[in-house]
Amino acid sequence: MGNYTPAHYYEGRNEDLRLIVIHTMEAPEGPQTAENIAAYFASGAVVASAHACVDQDSVVVCLPPSDTAFAAPGANADGYQIEHAGYASQDGAGWNDAESQSMLKLSAAHAREIALAAGIPLKHLTNAELAAGEAGFVGHNQVSDVYKRSDHWDPGPQFPWAQYMALVNNDEAETEETPIVPEEDTVHFIRSRQTGTIYAITPTDVVAMTSAKVWTDMVKAYGLANAYEVSLDDGDIAGITADAAARRARLVAEVAATVGSIDPEKIAGAIAPAIVPPLLSALTSAGAAGLTPEQVRDAAEEAVRSVFADAAKGE
Repeated sequence: MGNYTPAHYYEGRNEDLRLIVIHTMEAPEGPQTAENIAAYFASGAVVASAHACVDQDSVVVCLPPSDTAFAAPGANADGYQIEHAGYASQDGAGWNDAESQSMLKLSAAHAREIALAAGIPLKHLTNAELAAGEAGFVGHNQVSDVYKRSDHWDPGPQFPWAQYMALVNNDEAETEETPIVPEEDTVHFIRSRQTGTIYAITPTDVVAMTSAKVWTDMVKAYGLANAYEVSLDDGDIAGITADAAARRARLVAEVAATVGSIDPEKIAGAIAPAIVPPLLSALTSAGAAGLTPEQVRDAAEEAVRSVFADAAKGE
């Protein structure tokens, strides 16, 4: 990319592009910061590089998306790396000044273009989603947390992710390029580095494969390539498990709230007539004699009423 081609990078990629990785340069904001950092990468003074450097008035493209930059170990092979003027230690006011706001808009427009071209969903991933192999936007800090190959924490805890992703999405809640997949249908597989145990992960559950046969059955059922997607430390798996449990708790609370608004009497009256004929037939076949449809209906209504009443109470 002209005078700003980094001294250290790989031509080509070993993996398909799936991540947009957000960094801070740890350099002061200014109209020449992007150019200065890009020139620094090109000088060879540091074994590091990025695909793009952004400041308040420019986006300096250093590498094409098809090449591999050295910026975030664990997410270099499949990441597009964007460096931003400023510091990970910036507070909310620091990200809200005129220079940062201009930079965020430039960065978001560039990131959107790259993501759409690569088929990357325009969403900020959680650590669990990153670990599970999903595609989207992440911070360098998340790559450090998940893959444990660096201690970098940029772009920092005060980076305005909600605002940035709104800019990336042009303030649209959904985009045609982002497929909507029910969370319950999303299953990923990871392996413990310590024990070798393979875990099946959904947004609400983390289940260990208890035997080789269970894993073999899963491979057949899901048409897998008999391979897990990523290896993680047990501590990371525990974090994913806790995140899944929190999601499950929220889902249960939502269901309980919905059930609590249901009138058990109305539900019982509506459901019972439909189940009386087959239930009566089954009871008769099983040797229950002398039952009338009215008796079966009363029993069915009481059973349905009891189920919904208990659910509404959280029992």
